[in-house]
Amino acid sequence: MNSPAEHKSSRRLRTWAGTVVIATSLAPFLVMGTATADAKGFDWGPVVERALHCLKPRPSDTWYVIRARVAAVGDLTGDGKPETVVVSSCPSPTSGNPVISFVYDGAAKRSAPHLLGALGKNRYFKSQTVAIRKGQVHLRGKVVSDRAANCCPDLMVSQTYKWNGTKFLRTAEKLTRIS
Repeated sequence: MNSPAEHKSSRRLRTWAGTVVIATSLAPFLVMGTATADAKGFDWGPVVERALHCLKPRPSDTWYVIRARVAAVGDLTGDGKPETVVVSSCPSPTSGNPVISFVYDGAAKRSAPHLLGALGKNRYFKSQTVAIRKGQVHLRGKVVSDRAANCCPDLMVSQTYKWNGTKFLRTAEKLTRIS
C-alpha cells in the first residue's frame, strides 16, 4: 500500500466500514424514533422499561434511555376497548438489543397500564412493523438468526398473534432468507 491511490482506497474502505458499524448500532433507534409519548401525551418509556427487564445502568451511563413507540392501537381482546401495542428494546452502548412488541390492555386505566403480552420474543428482531387486522397482531421485520452476526439480519420474519382469552398465541410465522 505505497501508492496514493491504494492509500485513498483503503481509507475509504475503513470510513465506510465505520459508518456501517455506527448505522447498525443506531438502527433500532432510527427505525423506532425517539418519542416515548403517544398522541395523548402519555409517556410509554417508563411503562415499557418495567416489562423489558433491562440491565440496570450505572449513574454515569448517559446512553441509557428507554425509547418506546406506539406502533398500533385496536381492539384485540373483543371487549370493544382498543389495546395499545408499544415497540421497544433495551438500550445498549454498542449494538442494538432485540425489538419486542408489548400489548397493553385498553380496559386498564392510564395510571396503571396492564401488560397483556410481549410478542416477538422468540426471534431477534432488529426492526419491526406492527399492524392490527381482524383482531390480530401482525409483526414483520428483519431478524438475526442463530447463524448470523448480530450486525446483520439474515431473515425477514412475519408473525401473527391472536388473543385466546388469557394470553396471546402465535398463530402463524413465515421466514424468508434475506440474500
